[in-house]
Amino acid sequence: MKKEISRGIMMKNVLRSIAVVLALIVVSLSVLYLNRSDPYAIIPGKRLQGEEVAGPIDDWSFTLQYRGVTNEVRPSDPYSVNTSSLLVDGVLYIPCGHGEESRWGQFLLQDPNMRLRVGTKIYPVRATLVEEPAQLNKIRRAYGEKYSRTPEETAEFWFFQIDSRLIEAG
Repeated sequence: MKKEISRGIMMKNVLRSIAVVLALIVVSLSVLYLNRSDPYAIIPGKRLQGEEVAGPIDDWSFTLQYRGVTNEVRPSDPYSVNTSSLLVDGVLYIPCGHGEESRWGQFLLQDPNMRLRVGTKIYPVRATLVEEPAQLNKIRRAYGEKYSRTPEETAEFWFFQIDSRLIEAG
């Protein structure tokens, strides 16, 4: 009987220790999540850190040397994500997979002003949803070739054209 009671007490102590460790992990992860700035993999971030570039950009070809970019949307409550990018005929585009379901894509429809980080530099830009069918098909083909995606895979993608904008004073 004493062995059973002893085992029961030991089991309670083990379970209590596991509960404490899990609670500490949850609290730690919550603190890290709430205090994040940059996105991590597929976890969105908040306001991006980096050097702001104020002047207009006419040539986005330097983006070709980077694997991806980071978009910060919704200036009132910054929300940032990592994405790929695509340069077609000198124009920069960013894809938004599953456009209608994308949170950041919806934010861009509400406010097209965003910040784009390429490398360590941040550029104020305006994103315009590409809707013209011929242009959209051309971009989808180029994206499919660059990233080995089928037309079926890119059919649900939205593409935003990126244009440099000046930082507004005030």
